[in-house]
Amino acid sequence: MILAIVGPTGVGKTKLSIKLAQIYNGEIINCDAMQVYKHLNVGTAKVSEEEMEHIPHHLLSIKELDEEYNAYLFQQDAREKIKDILNRGKVPILVGGTGYYLKAALYDYQFNKENDDFSSKQNLKLLYKDVYFIGLTTDRKTLYDRINKRFDQMLVPLLDEIKPYMCKEVTSKPLKFGIGYKEFIPFFNNEITLEEAVAKAKQNSCNYAKRQYTWFNNQMNITWFNVNYDDFQKTIDEVVNYLEKVNYEKD
Repeated sequence: MILAIVGPTGVGKTKLSIKLAQIYNGEIINCDAMQVYKHLNVGTAKVSEEEMEHIPHHLLSIKELDEEYNAYLFQQDAREKIKDILNRGKVPILVGGTGYYLKAALYDYQFNKENDDFSSKQNLKLLYKDVYFIGLTTDRKTLYDRINKRFDQMLVPLLDEIKPYMCKEVTSKPLKFGIGYKEFIPFFNNEITLEEAVAKAKQNSCNYAKRQYTWFNNQMNITWFNVNYDDFQKTIDEVVNYLEKVNYEKD
């Protein structure tokens, strides 16, 4: 069995993935294009050591900020990790909101060149058996409120994280193009106010969440679950019941 936990930013994928890893003897493979980079922890909402609860995490903080990384390279790395985890009798759990990375890893996705992020349209097939796509969702207002509140809470540590790089000329792609980072470049250049930078970062994060919904709905056969934020255990139970049901029917 392979699990893929998808959904928009801020919906609760990390929390669910750790609980499912505990239940199914799983190991987690990061599928977020920004979280592969070292030093970018706050703005990417990267899982902490404490939050991992001793569950092995792979492809997390593996690259320096000036190193090149793309979907082609992720494809090679992720498939290697999937093979290793399966060979050890454990369950690979791919988690993240970067749909292209997930698609490249799990489907027979062919790249034209090593440095190409995407190839032409293909009739793609899954490379693995028993892959279950679990999507987490909530109503848009709740999601946008969660995104905005999370940004408010992490603002001070985020500025501390960014400042050392902004004092120099920003050349790394993750900082120049990553949501939650790029918006602060003009602030540190004294071109806009902090309030304007924060507002832009929130707006871009919400717009990104909207695009994630559209992409996943169009690209993959996902079973969606509405998150119960008042009692997250109910969401966990609902997902587990679904997985037990589909596995029972398969047998």
